[in-house]
Amino acid sequence: MGWFSRLFGRDNEAKAVDLSPELWAAINGGWGIPTKSGAQVSISTSLQVTPFYRGILVIAEGIAQLPVELHRSTDRGTEPATDHPAYDVLLNRANNLQDAFQFWRTTLMHAAGAGNGISYKVVVNGQLREMIPIRPECASINLPDRFNRVTYDLTFEGGDFATVGADQVFHIAGPSWSPYKGLDPSVVGREAIGLARTTEETHARLHANGARPSGVLETDQKLTKAQIDILREQWQQSFSGVSQTGNTPVTAGGLKWKQVAQSGVDAEHLGTRKHQIEEIARLLGVFPIMLGHAGDQSPTFASADAFLEAHVRYSLQPWIKAVRSAVETQILTKEEREAGYHCRVDSSELLRGSLKDRTEYYKAALGTNSSPGWLKPNEIREDDGWNPDDDPKMDEVWQPATMAPAGQQPGEPSAAGAEAKSSTPRTLYVSRRLLNAAAVLKWARAQGFGKTLAADDLHVTIAYSRARLDWMTIGEAWTFGDSKGNLIVPAGGPRVVEAVGREGTVALKFASSELSWRHMSIREAGASWDWPEYQPHVTISYDAGDVDLDKVEPYRGELRFGPEIFAEVDENWKPRRQAGNAE
Repeated sequence: MGWFSRLFGRDNEAKAVDLSPELWAAINGGWGIPTKSGAQVSISTSLQVTPFYRGILVIAEGIAQLPVELHRSTDRGTEPATDHPAYDVLLNRANNLQDAFQFWRTTLMHAAGAGNGISYKVVVNGQLREMIPIRPECASINLPDRFNRVTYDLTFEGGDFATVGADQVFHIAGPSWSPYKGLDPSVVGREAIGLARTTEETHARLHANGARPSGVLETDQKLTKAQIDILREQWQQSFSGVSQTGNTPVTAGGLKWKQVAQSGVDAEHLGTRKHQIEEIARLLGVFPIMLGHAGDQSPTFASADAFLEAHVRYSLQPWIKAVRSAVETQILTKEEREAGYHCRVDSSELLRGSLKDRTEYYKAALGTNSSPGWLKPNEIREDDGWNPDDDPKMDEVWQPATMAPAGQQPGEPSAAGAEAKSSTPRTLYVSRRLLNAAAVLKWARAQGFGKTLAADDLHVTIAYSRARLDWMTIGEAWTFGDSKGNLIVPAGGPRVVEAVGREGTVALKFASSELSWRHMSIREAGASWDWPEYQPHVTISYDAGDVDLDKVEPYRGELRFGPEIFAEVDENWKPRRQAGNAE
């Protein structure tokens, strides 16, 4: 029987082999698939195209930096399965040459760049000890037999060869057309990759000639072929290449140099190369901005954050799911899955926002007066890298006093017998006194304010509710100040001095997320507010006189406010004004 019959498995004893396009190219005498642009495209040549290399690296490193852990479900939730033999292999040390980060980066580069990431599993006494990645060009996936069993031909780094079954490998497949292996992006996108290579090579040759277009030598004389060859060789030796740029040619015998104008195709080299970045990004399923290419418009900070979030959601999450599925079906047994073992890949770090965004999230997670929390304070401390607090209350989830379990009215004793605090509904005015009023009044005098409020009257209003409500439903503020309940607004930040309320009233406005959040939590508890929005401010004067507010420089120092003061609304309250400068 001939080699062709044996190759295609015409007899029942021969092994069927799936011939890839690259193997066809190798049989035909050339490695790599020819393209319309003339470039030969293979896995190795694709890695020489910078956008392709960066694209698969963005996917691989994006996931490799995440912890891949085995967890076990219990009656109390889930916990790390540190007793499982594969736990340390997946999370810390994958093999004798690579830690877990290096292993996952290599395997996912293979999967994203060649369609299949294949690793050999070293199993000793039924326990996984190592996983060794196999280069894509050294792994061949054989066609399934009638029982859908797939075998793999593996060539190891030392040159050893083995044919193994699917239970001996860890296989992450990329997008698949066939049911047993992933598509090779270098084959699917060979035209885009080939054009990128050709354009880059053409551009490089242009610069090799000094970035100058070619030209022709003209003469009215009739030259023989030998004379033309000698003239061409001498001219190229004297004037071709970057090192010869700027040399002065001397022509004789009626020869004239005529420069050929650069064509439109040559002028569009850079535009074509930029377009190929976008084409390769489409091929790999990543956003061009992740390859360092912003396109026609430069992204803003807001749009950049949106792109990064979309990258995690649409580019990385499918691969994360592929990793989880591969671990749970190829590392864990059916019995272990039934026992509650599963793979967890925590991607929260990729979506971790700024300090301001996390602060807003933590506030909501702790709960408001109309919404119960779902995180304990100590869980938040742990998430931000802090040690837990010993206070027992830091291990409790906050429950608003205005809410109760189904079938129980707010304020009624709970099933455990604890009674909710309550009081007679009444109007509410919440404020904080300004503790460093002397420094603020000194600033006011320097800015030309002749009449100001007294030091004891300087304060910030948090709530002013004519609607009556139970004060005990308000709860206490989560203050990031000192242990005495004082609130500190750091120096700097947005500050402005503007007229407010009735004529002549001037206030120092400032930003404080703590005060704004506290104001909204009181309103959610049922408090009313007579104005369209809330803006923290300290009223400086009710009679600003002829002070030009456009020339007033706002107070930039630290603002220190005392604890919250609860009182009923006093419609007849009047400040203690002082005639002349305040002391």
